[in-house]
Amino acid sequence: MTSSEKKLFFLGAAAGVAAAALAAGVLAVRAGKVFASQPPSVSEPMQSAPARQAMQEQQGTHPGTTVELTPAEMTAAGVQVAEVRTAVLKTNIDAFGRVEQPESQLAAVSAWIGGRVDKLYVQYTGERVRRGQRVAELYSPEVATALEEYRLAQEHRGRITQSDDAFARTQADSLVDASRRKLELWGITAEQINAAAAGEPGSAGVPHVTLYANAEGTVVERKVTQGQYVNSGETLLTLADLSEIWLKVDVYEDQLPQIHPGQDVDISTEALPNRTLHGHVQFIEPTTNPQTRTVPVHVHLPNPGMRLLPGMFVSATFVSRAAGPAVVVPRSAVLDTGTRKIVYVSKADGVFEAREVKVGAPTEDVFPVLSGLKAGDKVVLNGNFMIDSQAQLSSGMTGLYGGSKEFATDQQEQSANSAPGALKIEMHAQGELKGGEENAFRAALTDVSGKPIADAQVTVTLVMPAMPSMNMPEMRNSFALTWSSGQQVYAGRGNVPMSGSWNVTVEARKNGSVIAQARTRLSAR
Repeated sequence: MTSSEKKLFFLGAAAGVAAAALAAGVLAVRAGKVFASQPPSVSEPMQSAPARQAMQEQQGTHPGTTVELTPAEMTAAGVQVAEVRTAVLKTNIDAFGRVEQPESQLAAVSAWIGGRVDKLYVQYTGERVRRGQRVAELYSPEVATALEEYRLAQEHRGRITQSDDAFARTQADSLVDASRRKLELWGITAEQINAAAAGEPGSAGVPHVTLYANAEGTVVERKVTQGQYVNSGETLLTLADLSEIWLKVDVYEDQLPQIHPGQDVDISTEALPNRTLHGHVQFIEPTTNPQTRTVPVHVHLPNPGMRLLPGMFVSATFVSRAAGPAVVVPRSAVLDTGTRKIVYVSKADGVFEAREVKVGAPTEDVFPVLSGLKAGDKVVLNGNFMIDSQAQLSSGMTGLYGGSKEFATDQQEQSANSAPGALKIEMHAQGELKGGEENAFRAALTDVSGKPIADAQVTVTLVMPAMPSMNMPEMRNSFALTWSSGQQVYAGRGNVPMSGSWNVTVEARKNGSVIAQARTRLSAR
């Protein structure tokens, strides 16, 4: 196709769309055959909003339309048919999430008393810590004072041991016990306490306090450094038991009705390649992220080999199985027109019927059918888009690539005549049509008595439906025929963009109104 021809082809597409839309209103489809009727001689008034809405609802293929194809046409269109079956549906919802610290398995290692950290035994975040393991050594003036108080209490008890005052002896014993108990609660060992009682206040190891881990886990936060002063109760380390981890998976709002506690979840992550973990929904958070419109869903599961770490990303698949079998149809069989969903049901002898269906939420490859089909029906899986496109353009199937059963006459000279008593228009090509070239066309426009009508504007529109399997869009071209007084017909030349089967609409207008219209099909070599 030359550059100028392409420009003419695409410029004519707009006019062709309008002509095809008007033609759909004046054609009726009966058993796959096309009938043309005379349109009104005056322009129709502007439609009201309800009328326009009703017209929009009627657009697309009408349920019940039948299409009949020869075996050759079905092969050319790549038509594939499959039987409707029943199955227990399994709906999968894919989402992304992240590994979180298990909030219920966090433990804090705190200072029992204020002081200076003279020795820190845990150096790294991520280090594993055992229960009872030494964590730090603290120097505390309070401990030094308490040790001195204990030593003095011991000396005082020794002085009044021989006293006759029983109450004084009891009080001395109570003071020693209270001082020792205070030191023990701070974590001072018996060896340190005895050393303080036997020697000077600065005895070796005194007055340092050793802090021990009160839980087992991984250090996820270290809040202290060696030499730092800390207060009583201040957290030094945070430990997390990562033998079981939490996942927070973000699910969109419209997916929530299909998520419930206890539901099976399959987890995959790059940290464990070629391996799928299995968990269950534990909790659905009651808040929504206002930016992403997602809701976090908790999944708890064991951490194999401690390979999953907080902050890692994971892929999650929520699995939902139906309670019983349902009628299902492959997703490729369903055509969505915007107002209804259509499938083409295979009948006998190459006949296909457009049928409206109601379907539920799709799974990966099928739709559950709520109405319109039953198990055992045969539907078109591949080629249905081609069939539907052609049916809409022709208000009934007139064939895709060659002579269909309704059009068995010479493809180079056909006409769709108007109903009895109306104007009549006939069009045919002169000679063999050649794709990619200018071809000659003639059209005769006559009244009821057969008298030629010379003062009309006659337009021819050629349409070839889109062929997605061949990566080819719809092709369309329009051109005008002018009155030839010598031949008493309308004649002219028009470009046929390429070889193949073309749907042809011939339209005659007078005073801005359509007075006659016909459709046919021509095949170019």
